Formats: sequence, C-alpha cells, structure tokens
Amino acid sequence: MKDGFFLITGTSKGIGEALAQKVLAKGNTVLGVSRNQSDTLKSTKYHHLSFDLTDTSRITQIMEKVSEIVDNQSVDFVCLVNNASAVEPLKSIEKCPLTEIESHVRIGLIVPMLLTSMFIQKFSDAEIGKKVVFISSGAAFTAVPGASIYCSSKAGINMFAQCIGLEQKNKEYGFEVVAIGPGMVDTSLQEAFRSKTSEEFASVGYFKQAFEAGKLQEPGRVAEKIYTILENKCEQGKYVSVGEV
Repeated sequence: MKDGFFLITGTSKGIGEALAQKVLAKGNTVLGVSRNQSDTLKSTKYHHLSFDLTDTSRITQIMEKVSEIVDNQSVDFVCLVNNASAVEPLKSIEKCPLTEIESHVRIGLIVPMLLTSMFIQKFSDAEIGKKVVFISSGAAFTAVPGASIYCSSKAGINMFAQCIGLEQKNKEYGFEVVAIGPGMVDTSLQEAFRSKTSEEFASVGYFKQAFEAGKLQEPGRVAEKIYTILENKCEQGKYVSVGEV
C-alpha cells in the first residue's frame, strides 16, 4: 500500500505511534489524533490534530481535518484505525468513579462508533480501497477481575466490527472491516496494569509475571504485523490476532 491516507487515533505513543511510523515509511499520509503529539513523527506527510477524545461534542472537527487533507490530494486507499484506548478505572466496579467509567467508554467505544460512521459516510462513494480497523484485545474474550470496563469496551468493539462488516459486505465499493488483537505489548497500558496493588487490581500478578517472563512484544514489531494484516484481505468483521501473522 502506498499513496494512501490513514486516520489513526492515539498516535502519541505505543502501538498508534509505531503504526503511524510504519505507514509513513511506506509512503502514505497520516492524520494522527491524540491529546499530545509524538516527538518521533516528523514526516512531511504526517499531520497532527491535538484532541481530547472524551469531548465527543467536537468530534466533527476530526473529519473536518480529514477533508482539509484528502480533498486536496489524490489517494488510492483510505483507512481509519481506531486505536486510542483508555486504561482507568482498574478496580472492582463498585470502586470505579463514575467519571472514569464514562471517559473510558467514550474513548474506547463511543468515539470509534462515531468516527466509523463519519468516515464511511465521507468515503462511501469513493471507488478506491477502503478499510476500517479496530485495535482490540484478548480481553474482549477473557473476563479480567478489576478490568470490567476495559474488557466490556473491547468486547463491544468486536461486535461493532462484526456488524459493520456485514453492512459493508455486499457493497461494490464497501469498506473492509477488521478487528485486530495485538497481544501483550510493552506499552503504558501494561505499565498501568503492573503499577497497581493486589488490593486495587486483583489481576496484577498475572501482568507482572508476563513482564518478568519477557512475554511483552515491542510496539514496533506489533506495528509491522498489523500493517501486514492491513495489506491483506480479511473476512468481513473478523477478529484477527497478530499471532496469526
């Protein structure tokens, strides 16, 4: 893939930053959306929009920026990567502040729904390659005590991907839709998991053991695998693990 346009959320660090680097290295244009800007994304083809994704009242500003970029150039491919994710709250549900629950669900579930709706509407008639990608998690399938909001948001993302995939399946120029499980990656999410006490987060021991055993993957390596998945056709709405690459 080259001469494509990618809208990627959560590009300040971790998987989002590494994937943006990979996409740019392949000659594509990227609009990164995150509260803070990465220090490593310096390409002339990289555009950044500083945005608080909990403020869904201004979400249309993201698509306004997309139009500003794409309407002035020719692209062969467009792709939305819903990558941004929240961490907190990591505690038993009765101890979770209501504001943290709401913010988490906004970033992890509502924003991807809103962006997907607007992105598909924007490019619905474009006769080019088109994809919508959701960075999911194995937590969508495994109940983790103390991470009920995170697990539930990821499970919701997977079902949303399946539904949108079916909607797009029989369209002549429909979007390919895929949810990708990156596995355990050495990011701030894992750091947050390990930083808790067992009283705060019942599953902290599991994540500490995985880190100590060297089971965490580097974001750059995971980004390479994600890009490989993007280069290939997938079953509509399917969940694909990077372990399959």
